[in-house]
Amino acid sequence: MRPALRLGFGSLLSLLAWGPLPAGAGETAPPESATIALLPRPGNSGFANFIRVSVGGGAPGAVLLDTGSTGLRIRADAVGPDVQLTDIPLTYSYSSGNVLEGVLGYAVVSFPDSTPAVATPHRIAVQVVQKVTCKTDMPDCPGWKAPEMGVMGVAYNPVEVFNPLAQLGGTLANGFIVVADDFADPNLAPHLVIGLTPQNSTGFSTSPFAPADGAQPAGLKAWNTKSIPTCFTVDLGPPGCFATVFDTGAGSGSFETPDLDPNRLHTRIPAGHRITTSVAGAMSLTVESGRRPWINRYRYAPPHGGVKGFNSGGLVFRHYKVLFDAANGRIGFSPALGTPPNAPKTTAE
Repeated sequence: MRPALRLGFGSLLSLLAWGPLPAGAGETAPPESATIALLPRPGNSGFANFIRVSVGGGAPGAVLLDTGSTGLRIRADAVGPDVQLTDIPLTYSYSSGNVLEGVLGYAVVSFPDSTPAVATPHRIAVQVVQKVTCKTDMPDCPGWKAPEMGVMGVAYNPVEVFNPLAQLGGTLANGFIVVADDFADPNLAPHLVIGLTPQNSTGFSTSPFAPADGAQPAGLKAWNTKSIPTCFTVDLGPPGCFATVFDTGAGSGSFETPDLDPNRLHTRIPAGHRITTSVAGAMSLTVESGRRPWINRYRYAPPHGGVKGFNSGGLVFRHYKVLFDAANGRIGFSPALGTPPNAPKTTAE
């Protein structure tokens, strides 16, 4: 889910990202790695891109795991009694049209479905969302439908260090792997691996992110997550190549090609075309286009967003395991290039 606009106190939040240490925290060394269950999103797509969190001792709530945005942003009625609220207002909006209004808060974030149990060792900055509205030019934005209680953006951003995964203890913060490739493995139990090790990082072809400008989170190699050169073709036509974000929060892939009629920009690609997404030396995926988000839907769109780029769409994650390496500033795909995903043909609908 690509963020379209950031308003608020980005530089201030960088300084305030670590809140006070709760009593008793930090006494036990964190594990080297852990797994967290991923849950199916609302609807009938079958894609697992939701994750349960507990914020400030609150009841566990399901939030969208979004590799295309930054920051845990959660409804005010989902946070617990141990959240430390401020009077600093925050507004954040997405390309979907959703606009989140609320305030900055500090809370420990834990993951009830993790094995072993993990939580941030400190209170971290979160957005406590008091109102969800729509952009004026997108009055039919999707909002947050039950059971969605928020969005957990996990892009590694050098200014707003809200990503809870980047603020876990020890090696847990060095990166993560999204394991949701149910089209390649129908028997898969979708999950998130946090904390990269030589063992769980084998079998990936990787591509580096471009370095981000400005200060970097301590111990992490920050990057511009919309920076991997990626090419898209339609029916083996001329490729459209641009920096691209690999985004679990986008229901459609979006790109343009050199031969595109300008009148077709911002329209859905009709069913029955062969769309190929490729990263040199790392991955190549061909899907037959259709109408179903998270499965086979693509749109023509120019490079867009605060940082210009294309969008892979979440459907890539249904064919590949995708690794985000924070320590080395790179992304990886498994199976490695040269070993095609064992995926069934996607029927156009």
